[in-house]
Amino acid sequence: MITIRDVAEAAGVSIATVSRVLSNSDYPVSDKTRERILEVAAHLGYSPNRAARSLRTERSSVIGVILDNFNSLWAPFIIRGLQNIHQPNGYLCLVVNIPWEHHSQTKVVQDLIGHSVDGFIFVETWHRVSESMDMLRGRPYAIVHRLFHETDVNSVLPDEHYNTTLIVNHLIQLGHRRIAYISGAANFFSSGERLAAYRHALTTAGIEIDAELIETGDWSIPRGYQAAQNLLSLKHPPTAIVGANDHLAYGAILAIQDAGLRVPDDIAVAGYDNDEVAQLSNPTITTVSLPLFEMGQAAAEHLLRMLSEEAPPFEELRIKGELIIRQSCGAPQGQYALARNYTRNSPEPVFPQGIHKADE
Repeated sequence: MITIRDVAEAAGVSIATVSRVLSNSDYPVSDKTRERILEVAAHLGYSPNRAARSLRTERSSVIGVILDNFNSLWAPFIIRGLQNIHQPNGYLCLVVNIPWEHHSQTKVVQDLIGHSVDGFIFVETWHRVSESMDMLRGRPYAIVHRLFHETDVNSVLPDEHYNTTLIVNHLIQLGHRRIAYISGAANFFSSGERLAAYRHALTTAGIEIDAELIETGDWSIPRGYQAAQNLLSLKHPPTAIVGANDHLAYGAILAIQDAGLRVPDDIAVAGYDNDEVAQLSNPTITTVSLPLFEMGQAAAEHLLRMLSEEAPPFEELRIKGELIIRQSCGAPQGQYALARNYTRNSPEPVFPQGIHKADE
């Protein structure tokens, strides 16, 4: 195994100088010497001995990341955001899935404490983190995209009010006044917040809320289909439908098309999440992005600040999404918008001259 001594001999400097450079110490080292040491370390394939470093610093440089469900569609994007911040700062994310057995979260926390993790990040948890607070032994923690209704400090969430208002206001700006809404499953924290934002956006615009235009869903395409059928059967059907997620919106599109109507010519449709179905649907679905990557980044940044004692625990942090205009809403921009992959480096849609993305 390559050691710090090997790097020092190859670079022609002292072990102390190599240690200062590789630990990013504030001790002054010339740029030329620093560059030579880093090049030699990379060439030799040197990796720091984390166990030895933890004994010196009483830090393991490991963050325990606890998931409720490895099969979650959203968790990988959150974890990418975490790693995007933690890895360049010398931290390793140790990801553990929680079994559904009673008190399983406490057992997982105990196991990670045994591995001397420096802090915790709970991702998309149904569990009450407050129940494990005594087990954390004073270590800092953050919660990303919690799924339950209770509030908690150090919690990073999507700004459901802002994001839902984006999509509803967009339809209002297109001239719609009878805007229906298909809500998500009632036991989800986000469902109530998105429905409340829909109501608030209509009220703010001076549009009376019609209870007939609100359907309860369960996040699925079949439920979106059924809900849209109910809305189409009304004496005064809506001119636009918003799904609390893209699957509900896609189900609504299928119901509208099966009824012999066209989207967006007869009825506009919009969703939420920027899921793959929104990009592959025909027509593609106007939606608002769920800022998962950014939420992971924000949680990681705040945890690092707490670890360095540069910041105290924080209250809820809300992250804004982005309005993505495609074909289903009928906006001129959407006629030319192509599907976008769900990656953070995706290019913006290219519009013909004079056509721009709608104001948010």
